Amino acid sequence: MKRKIILIILTSLFVSSLGTLQNMTQADVPVLFSIALLSPNTSAARNQWSLLMEQQLPKIGIGVSFHESTGWGNIAPRTWAYPLLDDYIPTYAEGGYDILFVGWNQDLDWDPTGFFDTSSLLPYGDNFYQYSNPVYDAKLDQYLTELNAVTRIGYAHQLQAMLYDDLPAICLIYPRSLFGFKEGLTGIDGLLIASGNHRAEYWDDPDDHIIKYAVPADLKEPNIFIAESFYDMQWMQTVYGSLYKREQATHIYTEEIALNSTISPIIDNKINMTVFLDPTAKFSNGDPVLPSDVKYSYELFMTQAVSSTSYGYLTKWFNSNDSISIVGPDVAGGELLFELTAFFNFAKALLTFSIIDKSTVEPAISSFGYDIFNEVALSGNVQDTLVTSCGPFMLDVYDSVFSIVKMVPNPHWHGDAVKLTEWYLTFIAGKDSAIAELIAGNVDIVDAQYFPVLADLAGIAGVEGVLVKDPHYEEMAINMRHPILGTGELTPVGTSNAAKSIRKAISHAVPRETIVAEILEGLGAPGVIPCPDACIGFDESLDPYAYDLDLSRTYMELAGYVTVIPEFTHGYFVLLGFLAVVSSIIFYRKKNK
Repeated sequence: MKRKIILIILTSLFVSSLGTLQNMTQADVPVLFSIALLSPNTSAARNQWSLLMEQQLPKIGIGVSFHESTGWGNIAPRTWAYPLLDDYIPTYAEGGYDILFVGWNQDLDWDPTGFFDTSSLLPYGDNFYQYSNPVYDAKLDQYLTELNAVTRIGYAHQLQAMLYDDLPAICLIYPRSLFGFKEGLTGIDGLLIASGNHRAEYWDDPDDHIIKYAVPADLKEPNIFIAESFYDMQWMQTVYGSLYKREQATHIYTEEIALNSTISPIIDNKINMTVFLDPTAKFSNGDPVLPSDVKYSYELFMTQAVSSTSYGYLTKWFNSNDSISIVGPDVAGGELLFELTAFFNFAKALLTFSIIDKSTVEPAISSFGYDIFNEVALSGNVQDTLVTSCGPFMLDVYDSVFSIVKMVPNPHWHGDAVKLTEWYLTFIAGKDSAIAELIAGNVDIVDAQYFPVLADLAGIAGVEGVLVKDPHYEEMAINMRHPILGTGELTPVGTSNAAKSIRKAISHAVPRETIVAEILEGLGAPGVIPCPDACIGFDESLDPYAYDLDLSRTYMELAGYVTVIPEFTHGYFVLLGFLAVVSSIIFYRKKNK
């Protein structure tokens, strides 16, 4: 009986020792080196995940000596506005930075120029990461000089693969926009709505063929030339036709008023575009769209007296009005030549500007001057002059007092048949009111900029929340001249590959799923690379770095850092000694039985 009691006690001590050992192995790794974190204090969500990473990094042996959460005025002098003294940005302790939490926006066409290319290193550009890779530079040159979309996407994937492996920026999350939709709407490409490039001719509500879209801002801008508001541009996108527009699903540029186009070879770093108009394209008044209408529309955008918001962008690419010329007769289906000041790999973006009817606008300007651009649409001297449509819809009601805009199909539209009989934009103040109107059936779409959360739209009959990708990403920018994180010279191994291993260790220590679920409340996706997953050419084959602290510690060890806990070693030998004593007692009792 005594032997049984002794064995029970010994067993209990053994289990207890195992538990102690297990707790030791799960304890925080001792600090192997320390860094400083730098983050802007302008975003509540970013504040939360930067604090989360402050807690995560010590788990893999990286101490945080200081975390400065501050304004951009203090961040810029440490990063892209650093006053170079030794031709590089040093560590945070020396006046530069170690890791910066930051977010970036992109267009649907991914343009990494200025971020990671050697030619953009300070003071020549904004490459404050100080990343320099000749292979990356050569591939970027190919990407930026390729006009074939398929080939260019292949180059994009190669660039992204390098950024994925080298990690000059550790991507954290991709945000998502949440729209409220009436159930059953068809033909809506959410990403095109979110980017202001939607194709409403494909939209439909099979119940009544009417869609009412609630927006959180006043509708007061009367024409495309002076428009700055994203929401006014939502109705303008469907009224004004352009040579090219974004295509549903693929989001590449496709013909609208153009029949087709060609791009010349590169000569002296310049290209020309020849555009042939669709001979069936007409304005809503029945007039055919002529080459002179296109040329005159671009001239108005590039006229200072008009005060167009596109003036600076277009004058960058076109030297003068003569840069756009009519080739041959000015007839339906005619031809135009666009002569650019330089090469542009997304040249068709320059063919997406709105077209007006010269035969009505030019006489109006002659009679009333450029003041007509500030008049309320469908009123006064201007009437429908500046909104005569060659797009799929035409303006029917423009109420700047109550901010209601109504569109109906353009009877002379030459493209795919429009499905809606009416569509409206209407201003509703406040998220709660907008969602209440959606539930009541008075509106069919609630814009994402009301900032609803998933719970606002969950479990409501006839309503659904639709998550839409956003061309934005959040990252931890790495100082690639940091002697441990960047160059690796002060790691035990002393190589750049050791520094890369540390960056991979950090990436595997990012709990991206937690950030999405708890901080973003589901309105996001784990980040992969510093390219939004909304961009054309994003490489879907790349997976986010999985949250795995054991793998992180393995990478730390590859950099030469010992992540075994000292107490673990001590406890291990204590346990071995304890087991040896137990074995001796049992052996002794058996021997003397």
